Amino acid sequence: MVLNIFMIELRITIFGGEKMYKTSSQLKAEAKEALKGRWKDAVFLNIVPSVLNILAVWGVLLVLGISLVAAVVFFENFESSSQTMSQTEQFEDLFEDGDTIWDDEDNWEDQNEFSVNNEFSSSDFFDGVASGSTSVNFVLRTGFSVILSFLTIGISFTFLEVLRNPRRQINPSNDQFRMFNGRDFVPLVLIQLLSSFFIYLWSLLFVIPGIVKGYAYSQSFFIYKDLSEHTDTQGLSANNYITESKLMMQGHKGRLFYIDLSFIGWTLLSWATLGLGYLFLNPYRNLTKAAFYRDLSKDRYTKSGESAENPEIVTEADEWTSF
Repeated sequence: MVLNIFMIELRITIFGGEKMYKTSSQLKAEAKEALKGRWKDAVFLNIVPSVLNILAVWGVLLVLGISLVAAVVFFENFESSSQTMSQTEQFEDLFEDGDTIWDDEDNWEDQNEFSVNNEFSSSDFFDGVASGSTSVNFVLRTGFSVILSFLTIGISFTFLEVLRNPRRQINPSNDQFRMFNGRDFVPLVLIQLLSSFFIYLWSLLFVIPGIVKGYAYSQSFFIYKDLSEHTDTQGLSANNYITESKLMMQGHKGRLFYIDLSFIGWTLLSWATLGLGYLFLNPYRNLTKAAFYRDLSKDRYTKSGESAENPEIVTEADEWTSF
């Protein structure tokens, strides 16, 4: 369903729009061209998100390994207890006449009780691991996505500047943490928190609306960057940038969704290399998305004059319900 929605938008955007936009292949080619001679700096620029991706891959594999071991232990205990119960039934059949009584009957009952209790404790342990890991994974995955998204802001800003000015040099140690300066940190945090909150609320409606809204709000940080550098943004709130992103992405969410789909092969390859592939995937993907924003916005927020002073920022009172 979500794929159909995005593909319909994609067809409308490419074939029915007044403006011509670049295809996914063209945006990727632009990113590759910008990375020529810069791969080393680009890799170090993305080193923190890449390391987090690698640790996430290792963490998932560790959880899967623990779950597999727990499953093996559970089934081994289950098989052992089944054999014990079968032997007990055979023993009772042999002495069902009641003429012979085992002298150490109490010890036998204790052993049988231990086997049964051992079976239930293994089962409870396995269920606990499964249910606990599910809830913990959800919290960790959500928190990880928010942190990773925030850490990528400075990287995306740098790549956008590289696309606009090919002579722009990358300084990995400074550029990747540029959002922690005193001027931009608070607005960026507010945009991140508010957009994450909206996406969470929309996700309560069977997840898919949350995914769609995630794409709708995806350009908020880029819009903030351009407006804050070229206009007076003191009167604008985090919701203004989110709303502007939503309006700009109308008819274009399918394009960005298709770009993400095109990186699935690279993502699988990164997992196959125990996460090491993210060292090269993250620069490539982040630069492609910066190229997408530049192509979509047509630098409308960086122009001087009337268009810069009045960038058509709209505040919607019905942000909670509009879709």
